[in-house]
Amino acid sequence: MMSCRIPLRQPLAWLVALASLFSAALAGARAADIAPHDVKAPAAATSAVWNWSGFYVGADVGGASQAAANGRSNYFQQGAIASNLQSQAPSSSGVIGGFHLGYNWQLSHWVLGVEGDFQWTQARSSFCRETDDGPPCRDDGRGFVDVQNQIRGIGTVRGRLGYAFDRVLVYGTGGVAFADLRDTITLDCRVAGCGSSGSENLTAMKFSTVKSGWVAGVGAELMLSQNWIVRSEYLHVDVGSVSETLNLASVNCAGGGPCGASWSRSQHYDIGRVGFSYKFGGAARID
Repeated sequence: MMSCRIPLRQPLAWLVALASLFSAALAGARAADIAPHDVKAPAAATSAVWNWSGFYVGADVGGASQAAANGRSNYFQQGAIASNLQSQAPSSSGVIGGFHLGYNWQLSHWVLGVEGDFQWTQARSSFCRETDDGPPCRDDGRGFVDVQNQIRGIGTVRGRLGYAFDRVLVYGTGGVAFADLRDTITLDCRVAGCGSSGSENLTAMKFSTVKSGWVAGVGAELMLSQNWIVRSEYLHVDVGSVSETLNLASVNCAGGGPCGASWSRSQHYDIGRVGFSYKFGGAARID
């Protein structure tokens, strides 16, 4: 009976001894690997940041609100109605969307960049007024003026200065802006002519112009990976004063003198948008 028990106990004892030695060796190896990393990790975490340098392209979508501040319209004519200035400040909003491209340079946590973009929109505004002081948008025998305003697109070229909190970049931006404006002024005088004139007519004129001005704003970006970035941005665009005049043919003016309608205003826009960018190349982190 004794000869049978000894062979069974010896393999089990050897297995237990080998397992104990392997566990001790593995624990020692792990301790050797972990110790250096525990010393270096805090220094690397405080000095390394994600790399924002390089070219990028992307797309945006959001909303645009337009306002015609200090708007003044006028119907001018020789005779009984010489001039009739009125104040109008129409506003509207619409969806805006487009693309952007730019380049960033990074020095430690500071990021300097340049960016250009173009956004399409269909924001519209309108108003009606009489040639005199009567109720608007109704021909009381002197006619009325209808004005339609539309913004077709906005482009900007801007500098950017930001600070990177690792994956997050916050920045301010500013530069030059361009706005594509399409307006229409209509004189509807089909009852008894315009103002003091008895010549019935319906006359409209379309105006198309690209105005330049300035843009400023703020934004934030989040780097999802070394190539993909999401953003949120607010911009204020001001393209200055815009003036347009519709001159009627002399046959439609009392006494043959000049007559017509005009509209002037200061045009500005507020834009809020979100978007994404693809950044080309570059390491994920820099020291």
